[in-house]
Amino acid sequence: MGATFADCPDFEESTARLTCSPAAPNLKFQREDWALFRTVEGLQQKAGVPKNILSRLVLKEITDNALDEGGQVRIGKLPNGGYFVEDGGGGIDGTPDEIARLFSISRPLVSTKLLRLPTRGALGNGLRVVAGAVLASGGTLTVITRNRRIELRPEHDGTTTVKRTTKVDFPVGTRIEIAFGPALPADELGTLNWAQMARRLVQGKAYTGRSSPWWYDAPQFHELLSAGGITPVRELIANLDGCTGGNAGMIVAKAKLNRAVCKNVTRDQATSLLLAARAFARPVNAERLGAVGPETFPDYAYARSSGVAGFGSVAPIAEVPFVVETWAKESRGEPADTCLFACINRTPVTGGIYAARDKRDIDAFGCGLRHTIARAPIEVQFDIVLNIISPYVPITSDGKEPDLEPFLHVIMAVAQKAVRKARRPTAGSHTSQKDIVLDNLDAAIAAVSGDEKLRFNQRQVLYVIRKIVRDETGKTLTTENFNNIITEYEAEHGEIPLMYREPRGSLYHPHRGETMTLGTLMVEDYERPLWTFNKMIFIEKEGWAEALKDVRWPERHDCALMSSKGFTTRAARDLVDKLAEHDEPVTIFCVHDADAYGTVIYQTFQEATKARSARKIQIVNLGLEPWEALDLGLEVEDVEAGTRRKPVADYVRDRTDGDQWEEWLQTHRVELNAMTTPEFIEWLDGKMAEYDKLIPPPDVLETELKERVEKKVREAVTARILREANIDAQVAAALADIETPDSAALAKGIEQLFDERSDAEWRDHIETVAIDCTRAANDAGGTS
Repeated sequence: MGATFADCPDFEESTARLTCSPAAPNLKFQREDWALFRTVEGLQQKAGVPKNILSRLVLKEITDNALDEGGQVRIGKLPNGGYFVEDGGGGIDGTPDEIARLFSISRPLVSTKLLRLPTRGALGNGLRVVAGAVLASGGTLTVITRNRRIELRPEHDGTTTVKRTTKVDFPVGTRIEIAFGPALPADELGTLNWAQMARRLVQGKAYTGRSSPWWYDAPQFHELLSAGGITPVRELIANLDGCTGGNAGMIVAKAKLNRAVCKNVTRDQATSLLLAARAFARPVNAERLGAVGPETFPDYAYARSSGVAGFGSVAPIAEVPFVVETWAKESRGEPADTCLFACINRTPVTGGIYAARDKRDIDAFGCGLRHTIARAPIEVQFDIVLNIISPYVPITSDGKEPDLEPFLHVIMAVAQKAVRKARRPTAGSHTSQKDIVLDNLDAAIAAVSGDEKLRFNQRQVLYVIRKIVRDETGKTLTTENFNNIITEYEAEHGEIPLMYREPRGSLYHPHRGETMTLGTLMVEDYERPLWTFNKMIFIEKEGWAEALKDVRWPERHDCALMSSKGFTTRAARDLVDKLAEHDEPVTIFCVHDADAYGTVIYQTFQEATKARSARKIQIVNLGLEPWEALDLGLEVEDVEAGTRRKPVADYVRDRTDGDQWEEWLQTHRVELNAMTTPEFIEWLDGKMAEYDKLIPPPDVLETELKERVEKKVREAVTARILREANIDAQVAAALADIETPDSAALAKGIEQLFDERSDAEWRDHIETVAIDCTRAANDAGGTS
């Protein structure tokens, strides 16, 4: 066995020395936050990008500032290996020392970015990143403006000094020249890439309005005021949309802040001020924010949509409009891969974001996304560019990494639309009705639903899109084709929120005599009556249900009746879903004509359609089948074969003689109506003979008996007590003591109610008066 520490003769003494030795001093260091800007490692943290693309970020920041100044912006490389960005704006005001201070990393953070607007940038850190990159790398920085060439040197103490100032001929705009030292590695993908993208996106219509009070929640509005310092509150309010001029004075007066300065406003006062400002300002429509437009990438497919996102946890929350634009084209590179490039307010995001493929799914990762944003054939890759225009995008780090998840639903819609357009044939080729429907579906839904705030039906969407299809193709979009497109769309994307289907059938409960129209709204509120039926029959024709009800067929078989016009409606399938989730068992039976489409009705119902997952419920096919119809001697109708073959269900083709019947169904059919009513009922009774009537479990039987006995005893006891108390005489006496208003007073009260509640009914006021009269009588002891 080898020696241990305990075997060492000095073990105990060594341990004692170790235990008793004084602890190392707990050293504490202090540094200013701006100090992180003076090293490459700290700059990575503050800028939010790795050092290998820091130079790319710096050129983007300079270019963003130049684009904000306006005029023509030029970017490029210098002969000595550096870079320049030049704008056509008004130049930078101030002395060389004052300009140097703008590029000082230790200067206080002074920015307009707290005022929410759909403009580039988010934190106001851009120039500090520029100066920090020069300092950390040992580079050079020169500002040329208003006929002066000012060479700057960022210092370790956080200031920036003027090395040299010379006169030059440069009267218009500003030119920044920058070179990076050896501490910053070369950007292999291109230092100017982000800057060039930002310059490319300067197209289309831009927002020219003011910041809106609707764009702030209560805490952030208070932060805006606190940062305003000694600025008068009225002056800040006058800078908001809808709050200029005399409105500013009325808003401040309403909040009782007439002579207040911004920094002295409390949180509660800020909330009152925000609500007062919103009363004067209408929300800004997303269309006012503008858009870059399709011309920026002429060889890409383009899609655009908009929405409103809510931010904040304290009321009133911010209601922020936004626009999402997407450009997409098939990737032709080798090796081809799907690429995603994201921008906010016309400038690239600095946070990491990329696309990945999972079979047909195009997934986005980064900047708060980990979601499928589009689907496409697995063999096709895409280049996708995304731009979000919004006065506010949540930032999750000092490096300005945005959280794009609040905009996800619109990102998914426009990305899918752009990818779908990119898959179309080249210009001049045939564009299908399906393409046009899917390309315009989001806009049509927004139109008929009031930007997805109100319920709408499927036919409303059809009417909007049908005109577009006619304008683009000269052909009419049929209801059947539209319904098929919507079904396929929902199979891939899930059911369309807020959309309902018009009633196209009925539902009858046995033993209750209840007949209800079958629509999606009815089904949403549907509650199955307990232990009333254990079977439900679906008949594609409505007329037969009335014949069955007349002879109490549903009651004889404890069978609910569900009918529709032709194929199973969405409401019928919704109802089956509800029944499948219920604890009580039920078997669904399908009855249809003996024709090709009749067989498909059953199969469609059995498979729960493309837009449904498999149900835990049995669906039984009762027919009528063509071979059965011939055995019964029913009349056979000849039908045209048509240019396309009629679809036939799998269960027909799976028969040993399936090929023969598939051919027979192309040109023949037998309707249920070929049977007389007695024949139909006899035929249906035979089909249901093996299925038992409903007998609930023992506990249900016992509970039902107990509740019925209790109810009857309660009714008998109540009747006896009322008789003994001479209740009618007591009621008459109490009524004699109650004074009621006359009709004129009632009419006046009703008019006042209508002024307060336009949705009220006159009976609502009568009920309120009756309650008041009864309460007064109770207080007086008249009805006690």
